[in-house]
Amino acid sequence: MSRKTLVSVLIVGLAVTLVACKKAAVAPPASMVGHWEGKAEVAVNWCNAKELAVSLTINQDGTVAGKVGDATLKDGHIYPNPGKPPKGFTLQTSFVVEAALDGPLVAAEGIKRDEICIPVEVTKDGQLAGAFLTSGTEYGGKDEKVFSAGLKPLTKTPAR
Repeated sequence: MSRKTLVSVLIVGLAVTLVACKKAAVAPPASMVGHWEGKAEVAVNWCNAKELAVSLTINQDGTVAGKVGDATLKDGHIYPNPGKPPKGFTLQTSFVVEAALDGPLVAAEGIKRDEICIPVEVTKDGQLAGAFLTSGTEYGGKDEKVFSAGLKPLTKTPAR
């Protein structure tokens, strides 16, 4: 095998490994485990709602359940933040919650998205801070655009 081929194989193998590692759900720190509730301040100007209710349950095994607005999180998991915030974010966090969304995000306005990404961090005050953005496009109408909001820090509450 030539040196060039060997280097190419090693680079491809490393890239595949790095992608797989970034997507491996992890056991979050104990401070993050539990049920969190609060609101998110809507950041897009094409939605009439100004706030959405947020309820997240982060489990010890890295699974995450809950609701954002009117949508239910489906197959949610928490991952280490790969280092670079998603496009549109300036917030740097240690962890990211990713999930599919079941149902409309804002039912009253017919706003529905398929997926959500929620970078999160526990603050010094013991609250869960972060933001979220959904699947969608940068341009288009309210039926296509990415929906984003900033979490008003969520408070840990007893699970319901």
